[in-house]
Amino acid sequence: MSFLDKMKDMNEMRKQAKELQGVLSQEQVTGESHDGAFKITIDGNQNILNVSIDDRIVGDKQALEKGCREAFTKATDQLKKILATKFSSMLK
Repeated sequence: MSFLDKMKDMNEMRKQAKELQGVLSQEQVTGESHDGAFKITIDGNQNILNVSIDDRIVGDKQALEKGCREAFTKATDQLKKILATKFSSMLK
């Protein structure tokens, strides 16, 4: 494979990666803590789009930390399921 062929392949891979990023950015999921006091919305690229915190836990650092972990974990779990379903055909 010549240097030019390798460059063409790299450019094609870069183009496909950008397209995939665009598709992923259209997906959105929201995870929420078990008590519903903390919510995080992320896109398919795992960028945080929104964080919502119920007033009742604003002064409780431990509850904020726990809620953040729970909400983010649930959101990423949902996203993994969506992506597995959406892109399973690509892996076959």
